[in-house]
Amino acid sequence: MVVCKGGEKMSEQLLEKILLVVTDIQKELQDIREEQKAIREEQQAIREEQRAIREEQQAIREEQMAIREEQKTFREEINSLREEMNAFRKEQQLIREEQQALKNGQKELYDLMNALLHRQDETDAKLEALTMDVHHMRGEMTAMKQEIHALNEKIDSHYKQFNERLNNLQLDVDFTVHKTTMTERELFKMRNRLFS
Repeated sequence: MVVCKGGEKMSEQLLEKILLVVTDIQKELQDIREEQKAIREEQQAIREEQRAIREEQQAIREEQMAIREEQKTFREEINSLREEMNAFRKEQQLIREEQQALKNGQKELYDLMNALLHRQDETDAKLEALTMDVHHMRGEMTAMKQEIHALNEKIDSHYKQFNERLNNLQLDVDFTVHKTTMTERELFKMRNRLFS
């Protein structure tokens, strides 16, 4: 009878130890599940941040395309201005040749001189208007250069921020991989303990 009671007592103690070990294992498994859940949530946050970065990159590309279009329009306006100035130069050349012909002519000198003076006044008005236009366009060109410079600085700033975010994401991914490896190692150890 004494031996039987002692055997039952030992069995109960062994069962209690086994229950404690199983309880500890269950708690550890619960902790691992919670940690895996946190890792999944962190990975989801990283994916969302990557998506936001891609959208920001797309916006930067679109902004760069708009700047290129604006530069193209600006070049076309400059070319148009050059063509107009060339036309005015040709017109000035024609006027000079006409003045020389009038000086060399003998007949109707007075009428021709009046016509020439009138034509010269018109040319002067056109040249004055052209000078004002050129000054105005120079002001616009300076303003556009400043805007382009500001946009370039903005693009450089976005590029630096994007690089910093990429570096932070790389660190986060490395950390997550490390944590996952450690978790898998702990699970492997526990599985070996349970089934060995």
